[in-house]
Amino acid sequence: MKQAIVIDSSREIPVELATNADIYPLGYSLQDSKGQIYRERIHTHELNTAELVSIVNKDKKAQIFAPNIKDFVELYTFLAEEYDSLISIHSSQFTPAVFEHALVAKKMVSGIIIDVVDSQTIGPAAGLFTAELVGFLPIAKSINDIRKKAIELNKYIHSFTVTDCNNLQQVSEVKGSSSKGFSLSFKNYNLYHYFHTNWELVSNNKNSRTLFKDIHGKMNLVHKTKEIKQIYYSSSTSFNKDTKDVLRRIRKVNKTETNQSLISRYLFGRDYSSIAFL
Repeated sequence: MKQAIVIDSSREIPVELATNADIYPLGYSLQDSKGQIYRERIHTHELNTAELVSIVNKDKKAQIFAPNIKDFVELYTFLAEEYDSLISIHSSQFTPAVFEHALVAKKMVSGIIIDVVDSQTIGPAAGLFTAELVGFLPIAKSINDIRKKAIELNKYIHSFTVTDCNNLQQVSEVKGSSSKGFSLSFKNYNLYHYFHTNWELVSNNKNSRTLFKDIHGKMNLVHKTKEIKQIYYSSSTSFNKDTKDVLRRIRKVNKTETNQSLISRYLFGRDYSSIAFL
């Protein structure tokens, strides 16, 4: 059985994985303050995310729009010509409209087996989820095996996120930017922890380095009780050094840096750092 993976831009995965595996992104649309529309997906395997993130950073009135049912139907129908089955990975927690659009489109496309899988994650945690599921597909014997693997991944993925957002909200269409326009020294940052399909606000502080010390301490605690096999991370330029300082202390672990996704930029804010691991 020939399988393909469908993702949206909330999957932060390495470029090599996206191009070498049968992974097809949908992406979001962006409308700037002048009404110009930009589409994140430019080819079947390629997202032009960096340009759209750049526009958002400069245009506080830019609006983001999720892929709709028509987008899903068109991609599913196109892939049905080459593949026997599709695994469509989306988050019911952070992008519920995208998840629902995938479920509706699944019923509208015939001639191919489509299963919509809920990652319940965002940012690098979503990328790690996707990468692990892609690696599992060749040995999966049935769709039930894939579903069990998805549940297992959600149970064991950790994620720590430093963000200037007051709370991580569900989005379908996010209007406007979350950046406040203040300097870093005056922003209040929040530290969130994802585990067992739950996001918990751990602490908040105007001194972001204090939050990175918290991340380091908590990761060390996890590292003592279990073997960390893989780390995915993404960070704005404001936090690159702090993020890498934390990761430098976790030795003998594969570390993969991913690009910021458009949707994470809206959910987490302009300045954020996110570290996910198994």
